[in-house]
Formats: sequence, structure tokens, C-alpha cells
Amino acid sequence: MITAQLNNLVNQLKNYSATLEKANLLIDKPWTIIDEDNEIQRLIFKKDKTLVLSKNGQAEIGKWDYFPEAKALLIDRGADKILCNEAYIDEGILILKLDGSNNNHFILANQNIIPDLNILEYLNNQRKNKLNLVFYKLADGNRLEIERNKHEALRKGNRVFINNANVNDGFYSEYTGKRIFEVKNSILFKIINVNTFESRKGIMVTIHQENYWEISKGDTVFINSIIAENQIIILKTGEKIVIQDGKVISVKKSFFRTLFW
Repeated sequence: MITAQLNNLVNQLKNYSATLEKANLLIDKPWTIIDEDNEIQRLIFKKDKTLVLSKNGQAEIGKWDYFPEAKALLIDRGADKILCNEAYIDEGILILKLDGSNNNHFILANQNIIPDLNILEYLNNQRKNKLNLVFYKLADGNRLEIERNKHEALRKGNRVFINNANVNDGFYSEYTGKRIFEVKNSILFKIINVNTFESRKGIMVTIHQENYWEISKGDTVFINSIIAENQIIILKTGEKIVIQDGKVISVKKSFFRTLFW
């Protein structure tokens, strides 16, 4: 498994982790690991602190113990003893970090829940569900992943990822060209809606709007993909916008638009 990818997943899921203090998560489950020889080992933790280890049908008996004060699991495999700290725990997976190490993980899957032992697929599904992720295809082919509160619209302050990882500061355009996401410190800073209008003189004007429904002071204005010069433009939709340094400094709605549009 790719260590960087695993670390990203664990870091993003850590706030949703259970703990082995709830012994029913651990005991009498078919916990399975694929070892360094690419062979399957099964560990069954018994209530009396014995540990059944099975590989290729050959079984050994070891011991285990849990130390709640350190959130650490001691596994005595007979040939050696390892002390593991909790990294991420749920009913389907135990991700344990060897004590004293930064990236050396010990990963066990509950084969009743993950029968194909596809740990990355399972973790990615957990991440999608627990973080309530929404996905946006970008113009560069990547997929922007935005965390949000359940049943809420996107808003400033949502965490942002690409390929499970944090995102560099910058502007990220949706593939349709209709929306741009500004990201700072991997946090959604601004959602920019790209709308195009025609002026009464037939000039096509593109405006980057924070408010989807109306043009507002501070919106950026482009003409022919170039920042607009200082000027006043009246749109066919009725708005009279005053532009300075490429920004809208005032906007007035036509009385006639209210009556007839």
C-alpha cells in the first residue's frame, strides 16, 4: 500500500475513529492481513486474551492485551511482541501504527465486512461517506473533492482535496468553465460563478460573480478574455455597471428591466 496515500486517508478519517476500548470491535472477528510474503494471515482475538494466528492452515496461539491509557494494543505472536497505537478503527478495519514509528502501519481487515480485502477501496468509501464529499471535474482532468456538512450547500471554509491530498493555493476551474474555486491552505476560500452577458452595444462581457444570482460590487469583469478597462457598460439585461481596474464598483438595475424583463 502507498504510505503517503494511507497517511492522507488516516489523517482525514481520524476524527471518525472508534477505539478498541469497545472490546466487541476486536473480539471474535476474522481479522486478516496480507503479509510481506503476499500471503494471508488471520488473527482472532479471544475474550480470555489468547490470540489465534493462522497462516496456510497452520495455527499458533499467542496473546494480546489492550492498554486504554495509551490506546495501545500489545500483540504477542510467539516469535515476537509488537506494541501498536490506534490510528483508525471501525468495524471493518484496524489501522495500527507501530509504537515509536511515523509511517510503519499494521493493517487488519475484517473479512466479514471486506471479503476482497481491498482496503483502499473500503477506506475511500468510508472517507466519501463520513466527510460528505462532493466531486467536481476540473478543466485539467483532475477531480476536486470538497468536504461539506450533510445537506448543506458549499460554503467558504469547506476543506478541499485532490486525489485524497491537500491542495495548493490557487484557482481551479470546473471543466464546464462555469465555475472557479479559489483555494487557500486547502480550504475553499471563494466560489466564483462565470457568467456572460451582452451589452446594448453588442459587446460580450464575462463577469466573475460571487453571488450567482446578481452582479455585485467587487466582481471581476472581462471583455474578450482581457480584464476590462475603466468604463460604464449597460447590459441588455438592464444593469448599468461602472468598472474600475477591472472590478465592478457600482451596479444599478434598470427600472424598465423590472417592468418588462
